Amino acid sequence: MMRVRNSGVKTKTIWAVGLLSAIALVGCSGAPSNLAQNETAMSDLDVAASGETASVAREAAPASPVATSNFQSRPQLIKQATLQLEMADVDAAIASVSTILAQHQGDLLQLSDAGTVDDQPRQVTLQLRVPQTNLEAALTALKQLGEVNHQAITAADVSDQLVDLQARVRNLRKSEESLLAIMERSGSIAEVLEVSRELSTIREAIERNDAQLQSLQNQVAYSTINLTLVSDQMAAPSTSPIGETLSQTWDTASGAMQTMSVGLLQLLLWLLAFSPYIGILVLSGWLGRRYWQQRRSLQPPTH
Repeated sequence: MMRVRNSGVKTKTIWAVGLLSAIALVGCSGAPSNLAQNETAMSDLDVAASGETASVAREAAPASPVATSNFQSRPQLIKQATLQLEMADVDAAIASVSTILAQHQGDLLQLSDAGTVDDQPRQVTLQLRVPQTNLEAALTALKQLGEVNHQAITAADVSDQLVDLQARVRNLRKSEESLLAIMERSGSIAEVLEVSRELSTIREAIERNDAQLQSLQNQVAYSTINLTLVSDQMAAPSTSPIGETLSQTWDTASGAMQTMSVGLLQLLLWLLAFSPYIGILVLSGWLGRRYWQQRRSLQPPTH
């Protein structure tokens, strides 16, 4: 059995050597077609390998770079709208605003109602927030609530700021990874403490820039509407009947009399408390006056 196997191995070896020799002879004879085929095969292998590598990279890479490229392909705008409407029933308009916000996935951020003022129309201010994709539809629905007195839309392009913040965050995260690798190869305690302080600074910068990035992205995703609702009816001046006016006058007079009575009682109490000093002053004045009169009576009359 061993001889049969050895003879089989020898036969395969001879065939392999012969095949290699034939390939070498063909290559030396300068057959360009085989060379081109070999190069084509190698290029196919490179393309396949690169395709596999790209597919693996796409699977391993997170979805954020793709989203970032799409995110940066169009201008990133922060939009704000101002709208002033005039209508007869402000309360009904406020209820309709709540319905419109629910339909367009919006939120009410602020409401200010000063109430009715004499000779002034009622005015209510609201601050709304809606997704930027629903801004136009929300404004169209709000305009149906009354007559438009004023409207405006402003937009600020923050594309460069977003790109800058994204680059900062990426670079800071790479620095964080490098510092973590250095800490794994830690040496002396002083070096570890120095790397730890630097790592804390890097992480603080990451959190700060990441917060700014998220704030800008949130402002881009949601638009603000400053809405003012004005009543078209003037507030009627308040008129008090005669009885109410007289009652208010009596109350005012009674209060003034009570205040004056209390003031007089307080003055009497002060005088009573300082009566010894007042008596001494009065007595001193009387004695001085009497002494002066006696002295004048002793002087001879002048002609």
